[in-house]
Amino acid sequence: MSIPVTDNDVPARLEEYGSAAFLVTVGVDGSAKVVHVSVVWDASAGAFRCTPGGGTLRNLTKPGPVTLVFPPPENGDHSMLVDGIGRVVGDAEVAEVEFVGGVLHRPAPSAPGDQVDC
Repeated sequence: MSIPVTDNDVPARLEEYGSAAFLVTVGVDGSAKVVHVSVVWDASAGAFRCTPGGGTLRNLTKPGPVTLVFPPPENGDHSMLVDGIGRVVGDAEVAEVEFVGGVLHRPAPSAPGDQVDC
C-alpha cells in the first residue's frame, strides 16, 4: 500500500528520511542512470536541488521526468518515492527536481514471492 506525499509534507518527511536519495534520470538513448545525491528542499520553488555528476547533468539539459528514491529510514519501513521534472539550473552544475508527486511505498517482501502483489 502506498501513502501519498504532498509538497507540504516534504520538510517533515526529510526530517524522517534524511537528505540522501537516489536520482533516476533517462538518457537520450532511453537508458536509465541512477546516482546517489544529497538534496536540499527549496519550499519557495517547490523543488529539490542537488549537484550530480556530468552524465546526469547531460540527461537533464532538456527538462524531463525524474524520480528521487529515498531508502527506508529503518529496515522494514516504507521507501519514499518522489516524481518530478528535472532540469539543470544556474551555473549548469546544479540540478533541480520540481515536485510533481510522491508516495511512501510499502516495504519489499523478505523473499521473492512472499507477497502476491509486486
